[in-house]
Amino acid sequence: MNKIYAIIAVFLVFGFSSCVQTNKLYLFDDQKPSVQQLDSVKSFAIQRIYPADRITITISSTDPALTSYLNPFNLQMSQSNSSQQINSGFLVGPEGAIEFPLLGKVPVAGLTTPEAATLIKERLSYYYKDLFVNVNLNGRIFFINGRQGTPIQMFNERLTIFEALSQSGVQDAFDMKNQLWLVREDSGQRYFVKLDLNSKKIFESPYYFLHNNDVIYLKPGKYASVLSPSSPARGIITLAGTLAALIIAIKSL
Repeated sequence: MNKIYAIIAVFLVFGFSSCVQTNKLYLFDDQKPSVQQLDSVKSFAIQRIYPADRITITISSTDPALTSYLNPFNLQMSQSNSSQQINSGFLVGPEGAIEFPLLGKVPVAGLTTPEAATLIKERLSYYYKDLFVNVNLNGRIFFINGRQGTPIQMFNERLTIFEALSQSGVQDAFDMKNQLWLVREDSGQRYFVKLDLNSKKIFESPYYFLHNNDVIYLKPGKYASVLSPSSPARGIITLAGTLAALIIAIKSL
């Protein structure tokens, strides 16, 4: 009888560690090696400027001394860290315009960054020739997984949901990847979307590419805090179960 108890204890230890289906732990588990065309999803990666956004504008010319005052944030950004840089730049007002040196109010809401650069260059061409204008969106994504929240800076305008997850650094192997919530505000509406990262269909989703100010919530799994490899509880339970199995086995000799 003691041997039976010992066998049961061992099975409990290993069974507890594997009580989550493995296909729920993996990203796009049903994907097969293949080649996909990106034309169908590229339009969803387009970022547009909206009120309350911040944009960085860089003006260059053959004589930098003449246009230096058009770059009021450049020196400040070069001397600050990334968290400070994201709060620098031109703030888009509620009416959708920025206050730009020499030009005054420039409406940029609804434009892409290349379109905004073209508009500013056209308006400055009255005063300057041979200008180079570059506009960047100071974007952020907010990642939450039930344990902590992490703001993620958008270093490019084609940030994918997997790139954001890798930058967050706080996801757990046992988080519910098939129940990821994405909250997006666009054109006066707020969208609540549930995504399944276990499925290959995520690559076809219009939400695969993230937008500025998106909020991602990765729901913790039922056993996430216990089964996580880094969880102290898992180590204690495994150790206790192993000791119990050894004690029962020794007594049965």
